[in-house]
Amino acid sequence: MRGQLIWIALCLAGGLWSAYPAAFAAPNDETEAPALKPYVAKNVPLPDGDAKYVLPDGSILIAGNDLMAPYMERLTAMFRKSHPGFRFHMELHTSGLSVSGINSGKSALGPIARDISFQESDAFTSRHGYPPTDIQVGWDNTPDAEHVPPGKYPPGVWVNVKNPTPWLTMEDVAGIFTTGTGKGDTTFWGQLEGHEGPIGGNGADYSKRQIHAYMPKLERLPILSTMRYVLGGAPWSDRVEHLPMMEDVINAVANDPFGIGLIGWWPTDEGWDRAAELGEKVRFLPLAWDPHARPSRGRVGDVYPLAGGLHFVVDKPPGKPLDPWLKEFLTLALSRQGQELIASMTHSHGFVPIDPNDVPRELAKLD
Repeated sequence: MRGQLIWIALCLAGGLWSAYPAAFAAPNDETEAPALKPYVAKNVPLPDGDAKYVLPDGSILIAGNDLMAPYMERLTAMFRKSHPGFRFHMELHTSGLSVSGINSGKSALGPIARDISFQESDAFTSRHGYPPTDIQVGWDNTPDAEHVPPGKYPPGVWVNVKNPTPWLTMEDVAGIFTTGTGKGDTTFWGQLEGHEGPIGGNGADYSKRQIHAYMPKLERLPILSTMRYVLGGAPWSDRVEHLPMMEDVINAVANDPFGIGLIGWWPTDEGWDRAAELGEKVRFLPLAWDPHARPSRGRVGDVYPLAGGLHFVVDKPPGKPLDPWLKEFLTLALSRQGQELIASMTHSHGFVPIDPNDVPRELAKLD
C-alpha cells in the first residue's frame, strides 16, 4: 500500500496520471474506425481429454498474468454463455506463467499484460522451432496505482520540473535510451529539432546541454526488456546511468535539470518517505507515437505509448490450425462484444480496446 501511495503522490505532484505497447500501431488515429463484427457463436467440440492443459476434472487450465484476472473472469463467463459445456481453471499470478505455461503445454493460452520478452520468446523457439503466437486484444493503460497488483507500477518517462521539453516521440525516446537504431543516437537536447521554444537547435540554453539518461539496474527485468522491444529492440545505450532502484532514478531526475528517467514495474522500498519532497521536482512527460500523432498524457482512455498491451500467447505451429474451441475463444475476444467488454473496464481498470483497424490483423493470426 505504501508503494502504491508513493506512485500516486508522484503522479499527483506532476498533475498527471501515468500508464505503459506491444508491437505497436498508434491507437490515437482519429480516422473513422470500421465497425467490428458481432460475435456469432459456433458449435465447437470440447478439447481432447488427453490434452496437457485439460485437468483431471475436465476443466481447461489457463495460466498467466494477475493484471488480467478481472477481465479473464468476465471473458470466460461470456464464452460459457454460448458454450456451457466448457469449464476453466485459472492460475493468474505472474506474467512469467504466460509463456512458460504454453511452452510446457500445460496451459491452453497465456494472458499477459505486457510484451513477451526476448528471453521468453527465445526459450519457446528453442524448444519448438518456431516463435509463440501473440494476439493483442487491448491495452493496459492503468491510470491509478490502486488498480494494479501491489508492487507493480505503470512505466513512464520523467524529466525535471524545470525541463521545458513539451513532449517526445517514441523515436526520440529510442534515440536517447538505446543505441544503434540506424537513425542516430540523441545525446544533446538540441538534437530534438522537431520542437520549438527553449529546446532544439535554436541557440537556447537546452540546445547546448547533454542529455543525462537514467534507468534502474533492473534493466533485464521483463517489463524493461519489453520496453526496449517497443523502442525498436536496439541495445540500451552505454550513456545511460543505471541506478539501483526507481527511487534513485526519481531522485537523480529531481536534482538534474538536464536529466530524463525511464522507469517500469518493479517492487519499491515500502519505507521510502521522500515521495512528496521529490514529487514536486519531477514531471511526467507526454509521449507521441510519431511526430504527427497527438501527444498522450496517459489519462483514462488515452493510451500512453509505453502502455502495456493485453495479449493472449498461444502455441500455434506454422501451417497448423488452432484447436477449434481456442480459435472460437479468441474470436470472441476480438469481436464487437469482446472489445465492448474491455471498453467497459476502462474507468475501473484502465483497460482500452485496440484500434478497430487493427482487429483484422489480429484475427489473421488465428488462421
